[in-house]
Amino acid sequence: MKRSFQLEIFEKFLKEKGIAYKEDEPLAKHTSIKIGGPASLMVFPTKEEELMEIAKNATELDIPWYVIGGGSNLLCADEGYPGVVINLRSMKGIAEGSFAQGATLSLEVLSGTMVGEVLSFARRKGYSGLEFLAGVPATVGGAVRMNAGAYGRSFSMLVRRVKLLKEGKIEDYEPKDGDWTYRSFRKEGIVVSVTLELAKANPEEIEKNLKDIYFKRKASQPLAEKTFGSAFKNPPCCYAGKLIEDCGLKGYRIGGAKVSEKHANFIVNLGTATAKDVLALLREVQKKVWDRFGIMLEPEVKFLGCSL
Repeated sequence: MKRSFQLEIFEKFLKEKGIAYKEDEPLAKHTSIKIGGPASLMVFPTKEEELMEIAKNATELDIPWYVIGGGSNLLCADEGYPGVVINLRSMKGIAEGSFAQGATLSLEVLSGTMVGEVLSFARRKGYSGLEFLAGVPATVGGAVRMNAGAYGRSFSMLVRRVKLLKEGKIEDYEPKDGDWTYRSFRKEGIVVSVTLELAKANPEEIEKNLKDIYFKRKASQPLAEKTFGSAFKNPPCCYAGKLIEDCGLKGYRIGGAKVSEKHANFIVNLGTATAKDVLALLREVQKKVWDRFGIMLEPEVKFLGCSL
């Protein structure tokens, strides 16, 4: 992409600070569905101070910027993103809190840490709570933003504090019940770190639960394929996947994008799918479900540079 004057100034700032970045970095490499054109600049902060400076400078230079984590629920435009993408995957780390003993374990986790890493850490320590997310390729920050959930549990049940970057300031925030909704955390700001509280449990029981949930997920979801997880939120009445399946849409294809035969609420990139293919398929699914059931499915996936 052609560099604007503002981007050149921003790139100079990154070099002076020694902050890692890449030019014209394909977003497809950083999303689980493997779709998306280049970001003008992709920046990889490793600590809170770098993140603050990046956001401050980009804002002052009036450069559009967007934050990503694991990219497991994101569809990016084929044309890419003409601005700065802040990739938090290098902001990783797990630290035990002050009451890491007895019946509970407190963990402060940087937002770019994968949920699977926290699961493994807790399992080694003999603490439970995160097993319901076994096999989900999300970062901790993403799990907060999406209030990730499955099998009757949600991430909000474990979160005690969230450190947020908003308008150049860090806020150590204790979430209230009203901050959480189905698949969403309402409080604005970039998630910097999260304090989780886990419960002491029998190691054998933790291991069994992990295996049971992982194999249950593997049996019912296309984990080995290129997908962004659930495409649509479940409406209050029922499961989105069941509605889509009842419309006979399993295996339905537009271009290189297909409704999974394994789980109808998953869109699969067969290897050649574009964002346009996926968007067309999502719209068709919405239309079919609306025509048959009078229910408008709301996307769970987020969009960068494109929209339904």
